[in-house]
Amino acid sequence: MFEIGVIFDISKDLYYVKTKTGRYMSKARGVFRKQKFTPMVGDNVKIEIFADNTACIVEVFDRKNKILRPPVVNVDQAIIVFSLKDPEISYKIIDRYIMYYEVMKIPIILCLNKCDLIDKETEINFRNIYDKLGYKIIFNSISLDNRKLFEEICKDKISVITGASGVGKSTILNFLNPDYNIWVGDISNKTKRGKHTTRAATLYEFFDDSFIIDTAGFTSLDLTKFIDSEVQIRDAFVEFEFGSKCKFSDCKHINEPDCYVKSKLESGSISKSRYDSYIFYLNEYLKNRRY
Repeated sequence: MFEIGVIFDISKDLYYVKTKTGRYMSKARGVFRKQKFTPMVGDNVKIEIFADNTACIVEVFDRKNKILRPPVVNVDQAIIVFSLKDPEISYKIIDRYIMYYEVMKIPIILCLNKCDLIDKETEINFRNIYDKLGYKIIFNSISLDNRKLFEEICKDKISVITGASGVGKSTILNFLNPDYNIWVGDISNKTKRGKHTTRAATLYEFFDDSFIIDTAGFTSLDLTKFIDSEVQIRDAFVEFEFGSKCKFSDCKHINEPDCYVKSKLESGSISKSRYDSYIFYLNEYLKNRRY
């Protein structure tokens, strides 16, 4: 009997596949090893199911994308979780995550966690920067029951929940489904970062046919690992779409004459915080690329 399913977990050479009829421990056909092809979490596969309820992967279907951390494919969206208090996270870190998933061409949702800890001025400043970018924003805290909202957002999708250590990713997941009992690390009093991070690449089915994977943070991820050119960094800042009106088609929006993006920056239509992040990461990329 053959069925179509998705790989939700991997342990050594065993692949755990969910289909419409159940979950199966599977091995992969030897042909994949000969082709030096390794199935990954998130792969849509065809399996042959045997009498003892074990299975074998006989076909892996085309992937629409692949991310580095954690190694997972066919991601439908990234939910970037961050806090502005306990621990405090700079806008540059938020922008690093946004840039990463923009480069990967994966739709982004921003989740401001622990929003009950921030004052009104901080919230207004955040809104002034990110509301205009077009991303859906979730305001979340332990006092808000956003289960229905998350269920709607994640329905029939593979979602990555990501963000720096200590911002409350695993706490959100445990709230959505306590049965998974995802371990939550203590927050170090000294660094205000999680003492441990989630590293396993496992798809958790929080709602019917709706998978979420918890990821480790990557605030120091080397940009050269996933960015090939300065253009990718520029284009990852969605508000720079104004660049089509610049005098030069390859304008980097730095010192070029008649730069429309710089004029929008000066008028306040583009956030200085976001522009500063762009310059910061562009310089970081150029520096790392030399070595």
